[in-house]
Amino acid sequence: MAGNAIDLNTKMKPKNIILIALLFLIGCGTSSQQSKIVNVYTGTQGLVAEFSKSAPPPKVFEKSAFPIAVKIRNAGAYSLQANDGIISIGREKDYIPLIRFDSSSGVTQTTESKAAFSINGKSQLNQAGDEVLITATATTGNLEEQSESKTSLLTATLCYPYKTTLSSTMCIDPDVIGLRPGKKVCTVKDIPLSGGQGAPIAITKIEPVMVPEVDDPNKENKEKFIGYIRPQFLIYVENKANGISVDQSKYRNVCDRQDLPDSGLQKDNIWNVATIRAFASGKGGDVQLQCCPNRNGECPEKESDQYSKEGLLRFRDKKDFIRCTFTQPVPRNLDAYTSPLRIEVDYGYIQTVTASTLLQKPLRH
Repeated sequence: MAGNAIDLNTKMKPKNIILIALLFLIGCGTSSQQSKIVNVYTGTQGLVAEFSKSAPPPKVFEKSAFPIAVKIRNAGAYSLQANDGIISIGREKDYIPLIRFDSSSGVTQTTESKAAFSINGKSQLNQAGDEVLITATATTGNLEEQSESKTSLLTATLCYPYKTTLSSTMCIDPDVIGLRPGKKVCTVKDIPLSGGQGAPIAITKIEPVMVPEVDDPNKENKEKFIGYIRPQFLIYVENKANGISVDQSKYRNVCDRQDLPDSGLQKDNIWNVATIRAFASGKGGDVQLQCCPNRNGECPEKESDQYSKEGLLRFRDKKDFIRCTFTQPVPRNLDAYTSPLRIEVDYGYIQTVTASTLLQKPLRH
């Protein structure tokens, strides 16, 4: 009997091996599906925020405490690090004089009504982006003697830096007139862009133009001839979300002034603006294009420094476009070729969500 048992086990070993192999393959297939690479640079949202349905509660009594909770999700592809995000709770201070943020919710209280937070955006390892729940405790004051109740409005304003990044490939064709025989590797054409780049500010279209350059007519032969072209790109940008873009370097300063976009700050290029940079490939690596008008309202004809190459977008009806040009011309005797083009838009962003609660006096018996 012992011998038969040994023979039976021996005969079943190949089947066991096949079964284990099948399970291994199924497991590998499941793992590969779970780790599928997706494009996180899509969508037209940055941070998405909302008050909890029960915090603030529908009704609260005077001279009492009640909870506030704001859920924030980073639906974009840019991460806020080192407490870059600011949340400010606005309210009628006569009726809600005190707010204290709960440090256990991952925030650092900076002033009486503001706190700083960090939150990661979408990535291959976290394709939905991070979510945080910021909580606070508010204290109510007294209602007027003649009032039994009052509806009080709460606003949560988010102020944060964000970046829009687009990587594309453009066709550079020095044969502007199209007289060169033979098939070309690419064709110069407009590139419409839909779906966004994982940020509230979206690049919506790129229009390439191959601008001919005329050599100096004061040469000895006194002849004009075109020997170069200078690639140029019209880049169209739009604010697709419900917030307001601001100068990224000043977003902290204006966090409490979101209701003043038409104030004198507009003259200082603070509200409804963003900076834009464009890069193409060159012999030594990335080459920054000249985008204009720049922050000074200029469009330098000569090679300028890196800061002066940044373009300034001024949104009107949430839209604007800018022109970015190669700083070095391209000889016309070259064949058409493709070149990587990377565009970066930097800005601060301000958005607000609201909730209300009914303040009432305690019941008297």
